[in-house]
Amino acid sequence: MAVFYLIRHGQASFGKNDYDQLSPVGERQAKILGHHMRRLLPAMDAVFAGTHTRQQRTADLAVEAMEVQAPVDTLAAFDEYDYRRVISAYLPRFMTDVGEARGIRREDIGRDPRLFDLAFRFMIRAWMANDPHEEEAFETFQVFCNRVCAGIEAILTTCEPKARIAVFTSGGTISALLRSVLGLSNKRTLSLNWSIYNASVTQLYYGRSRDHHEALLMGFNNIAHLEITGDRDLITFR
Repeated sequence: MAVFYLIRHGQASFGKNDYDQLSPVGERQAKILGHHMRRLLPAMDAVFAGTHTRQQRTADLAVEAMEVQAPVDTLAAFDEYDYRRVISAYLPRFMTDVGEARGIRREDIGRDPRLFDLAFRFMIRAWMANDPHEEEAFETFQVFCNRVCAGIEAILTTCEPKARIAVFTSGGTISALLRSVLGLSNKRTLSLNWSIYNASVTQLYYGRSRDHHEALLMGFNNIAHLEITGDRDLITFR
């Protein structure tokens, strides 16, 4: 069986001008993860990361700590969904359906994490349901899920049967893959998306069953490497 270690990037820069950068906490998380994996896994056959800076930086820091010889290969299939396009498409509907009745101003949403969570959950649900919007067409939720699964299949067609593969990616990407593996509803997929810790490890085994690959979930959202430090500041979701 091929073993995939799906690793969510370290904490990014929420509320900053450029979200797609690791925070100082995110950099620490990535290094701790790498040292932990070096102790557990003496070798890694392949390492992949999406194109986002937060994914690439997490991979670079972790791989350096792991002392892995394999290069970090970039694969856009593991990019996160375009949250900016989701917000642009569905924020007007949130303001009409929810925001105006509650006296929420648009400018408050980007400043208050609780308001942002409320609004973003609404917008993601609308995107997952493929609700209509007035913006230019962009990647639908189903296309996003298909893209992530195709990335895994592309690796499986070329890797050794018992390869150990690290994939540095994002919470939405991991959730989309688990949706396919576990047959989850959109509602459960969204719940998973919001529950995935920064720098966590989710483990999938892929075996061959007749003419297709069959996956087994062997570990989900593991952050033991962060918990054993005793530093609660390292336990983050965003």
